[in-house]
Amino acid sequence: MSLIGALKAVGQRRARQYKNIYLPVKRSNEKLADDNSYINSALEQIDSLQQYLELNQTTRIIDFGCGQGRFANGLILRLPDLKHYTGVDTNDDAIKWCKRWIENYYPNFQFHFIPAHNARYNPSSPPRQQLTLKQKGFHLAFLNSVFSHMLIEDVKFYLGEMHKLLIPGGVIYATAFVEEWVPEIEENPDGYLNEDCVGPLHRVRYEKTYLLNLFEKAGFDLIDFEYRGIKRTGQSIIVARGKGIKES
Repeated sequence: MSLIGALKAVGQRRARQYKNIYLPVKRSNEKLADDNSYINSALEQIDSLQQYLELNQTTRIIDFGCGQGRFANGLILRLPDLKHYTGVDTNDDAIKWCKRWIENYYPNFQFHFIPAHNARYNPSSPPRQQLTLKQKGFHLAFLNSVFSHMLIEDVKFYLGEMHKLLIPGGVIYATAFVEEWVPEIEENPDGYLNEDCVGPLHRVRYEKTYLLNLFEKAGFDLIDFEYRGIKRTGQSIIVARGKGIKES
């Protein structure tokens, strides 16, 4: 490993204390360098989820694309007695950070590295890995800023995986770049959101009807759509439930 690579790795492993949790010093999330903004972004999403399902200590959550544990740390602050949380990511460094600074102190929060290909985050691995987790074992599948960095076949595949993992009555919450009157899919569209794109899959934009049809074909019914609901990134929020499943 080069000196620059070694220094970068050290930076990725560092943390600082915030209340009773640890937060990463070097962060991958856009526009969340400030600790309060970072954790409040997670708390706001947790609070908004309460309108779709009851979150309590027995709620079983899969956080697909968990990154450095932003959502997990929010859950620890909001639901300190949560018994079942599973975070997965294709970024091995992020999972190592979560294991050291979250799972080590909160063993009910489990993190798993998935060696699946992603041109942005894990380009050297084979594509599309099935998730070896308990099927019909989760109430909530949380996918924040995941489909915003995925192309069509990956989105289809992982929507299918989430459908397998959710129990009857379970909810999928996802964010993505979504617009009307645009091509079905565009990788790094020029000038989108008045920002430059850096590297592959920085911003994958979907046409609204096309993306929502992917959810329907995977076995989900839409229960809410909030255009650009994540204001700091311009991503929209999609909330759905399995077809024919009544709310518990």
